[in-house]
Amino acid sequence: MKHLKESQILTSNYPYYKYSLDFALDSLRRMEAGPVEFYACYPHFHLDDVDYWDVKRITKKLAHNKLNVVCFTPEQCLYPVNIAARDINARKRSMDVFKKAIRYGAEMGAEYIVTLAGYGMLDEDESSVWDRSAESLGILGEMAGSYGVKLVLETAPREYTTTHNSKDVVRMIRDAGASAVRGMIDTATLGFSGETMEQAIADLEGHLAHVHVADGIPNGHLILGEGSLDIQDMLKKLDDVGYKGPLSLEILNDKYMRHPHEAMETSYKRLKEYISK
Repeated sequence: MKHLKESQILTSNYPYYKYSLDFALDSLRRMEAGPVEFYACYPHFHLDDVDYWDVKRITKKLAHNKLNVVCFTPEQCLYPVNIAARDINARKRSMDVFKKAIRYGAEMGAEYIVTLAGYGMLDEDESSVWDRSAESLGILGEMAGSYGVKLVLETAPREYTTTHNSKDVVRMIRDAGASAVRGMIDTATLGFSGETMEQAIADLEGHLAHVHVADGIPNGHLILGEGSLDIQDMLKKLDDVGYKGPLSLEILNDKYMRHPHEAMETSYKRLKEYISK
């Protein structure tokens, strides 16, 4: 690759969710991982259970293991976190989760917060859901900007978010009206949006800030090389446009539950090999 660098690679604690945080950080240290995406999820860092002093304690642990947080990702699929919820109380609680994520992520040194734009009921008019999502993201985006971090929007089917493809992400960025709201690409979920990497890059021109890298099809977020995605070609497309943001390994599949170190280390080594070609 001409432009992509190893320094853009982020490992993560995603596959270690059945192990302690100490185990995960030690594993990543042994890989000499350096920059990471921090997955804020039980048992490592559930936002309902932690406070400022936990952030300080864990930041010290990260530093001890020579790891630095570039991206902070609160769990928002498994938990009832929905910033576009019709129920006022559920929406307020969800907004509070993201406000905490912004504060704590910034305290850990993160530049990015991975964000889903929220969702509605499947029997609800999507335009109403969209308006609630844009309003919430406008509020959160303004706060994120004041903390010096960016919210990067994922795409997913209607059951998970209002932004189903990259064109939706760009429209949501415009409607939210906050410069700290940006876009991202997930190699393992492009198929759900019906996009190619080339299309997504073109649609997100000027807005692309983050990329999740994992193999997929038929199952998602696999070790690189275990699925049928042409990851090397996807990386080439990013290289061609001079992408300079993070390449974050989101390796998250139950099949790796008992072997998270091997899953992350194998993907880390392969991603470095792909970039070096």
